[in-house]
Amino acid sequence: MKIIEDMQECIGDMRECMELLNTRKDDKLIIKLSKSSLRQLFVSFHTILEDFSSILLKEIKKYKIGITLHESLTVLKENNIIDEDTYVFLEKSRLIRNRISHRYKEPTHEELFQHILKYNDNFETIVKIAKSYMM
Repeated sequence: MKIIEDMQECIGDMRECMELLNTRKDDKLIIKLSKSSLRQLFVSFHTILEDFSSILLKEIKKYKIGITLHESLTVLKENNIIDEDTYVFLEKSRLIRNRISHRYKEPTHEELFQHILKYNDNFETIVKIAKSYMM
């Protein structure tokens, strides 16, 4: 239950940042803080996703110590837990998250913003999947 709550809170906070970035364009401090928060929240969402993936893999008896998120997502897709669209979203998100966390070829704010905007509904899809397995 905590994973679902954390996912929902993180998604809600990302949406608040997006809204502030759209509506408070003249407030430089709010823009600065919202951009920073959006990056941190995006990374946090993926930390929660990694925990959730591990739980799912244990449920279907496919968990291995040291399995990467990429490998986990492939297994989840092969076992029809996530569909192709969700897999593509999560893979693209994973790569952006890595660029942020490891500080190489960091995405611009605009790239991150557009990614979140484009895949807005997919974040809720992950919550629905979590609820179907954890409730």
